[in-house]
Amino acid sequence: MPFLIIIPVILFIILFIILIVYLKHPSARGKYGENKVRRVIGETVENEQYVINDLILVNEEKSSQIDHIVINPHGIFVLETKNYSGEIYGSESQREWTQVLAYGKVKNKLYNPLKQNATHVYNVKKIVGRLPVYSLVVFVQNNTHNIDIKGVIPLSALRTALQSGEIILTVEQMQTAYNLLLSNQSDISTKEHVQNIRKQQQNLELGICPRCGGNLVLRNGKYGEFWGCSNYPKCKFIKKD
Repeated sequence: MPFLIIIPVILFIILFIILIVYLKHPSARGKYGENKVRRVIGETVENEQYVINDLILVNEEKSSQIDHIVINPHGIFVLETKNYSGEIYGSESQREWTQVLAYGKVKNKLYNPLKQNATHVYNVKKIVGRLPVYSLVVFVQNNTHNIDIKGVIPLSALRTALQSGEIILTVEQMQTAYNLLLSNQSDISTKEHVQNIRKQQQNLELGICPRCGGNLVLRNGKYGEFWGCSNYPKCKFIKKD
C-alpha cells in the first residue's frame, strides 16, 4: 500500500520539475506573457474591436512577428509583449536596455523593445496607409516604474491605454484595416521567420537597413555620430556607431 502511494507522489514531483524547467525557457515565458495580454484585450467583437494575435508580415523578404494588434475606434494599436522580471532600465534612444536581477548582482542586456516594435509599426503602416497606428510595449510583470516613456506601459494599464483618446476610426475604417492586415498575413513557418531575422542581422552588419533595405550612411546628430538610413525621412531607422 505505501508503495502505491509513493508512485503518484514521485510522478507529481517529476511533472512539477518539468513544468518549472519549461517555464524558465524564454519562449515559454514569452507565450505565458502573451496569453496574459490576450486575456486583457479579449477577442474580436464585430463593429467594436478587432484583434489579431501572432501576425507575421513579410516586407521585401523581411518578416516581422507581431504579438498582438488591436483595432478599435481609438486607433490601430501594435502591441509588443515583454515578460521580464526584475528591474528594467532604459531610455527611448538607447539601443539596449538593462535588466537587473538578484538585488543588483545580475545584469542582462535587452534590445530596446521600442525599436523592435517600431519595425512592426512601420510594416503595419505600409499596409493600412494613413490610418493612425500606435505602438504599445506592455510589460506583463508591471515593472515599468523605472521607465517613463510614452508607449511603454504595465499590463495593469493596458485596458485604459486602449480606450484612451478621441474616437477617430469609423466602423468601416476598422473593418478595412482588419481585412487588409489579415489578407497580408504570411503563411511562413516560425522556423522561416527565425531564419529571416538572422538574415536581417547579417544585413545590418553589412550596412543594409533592416527596416526598408536602404543603405546605412554615417551621419552626425545631436548626440554624436550614428548610422542612419539613406531613405530618411521616409525611413527613420538608426544604428549608433
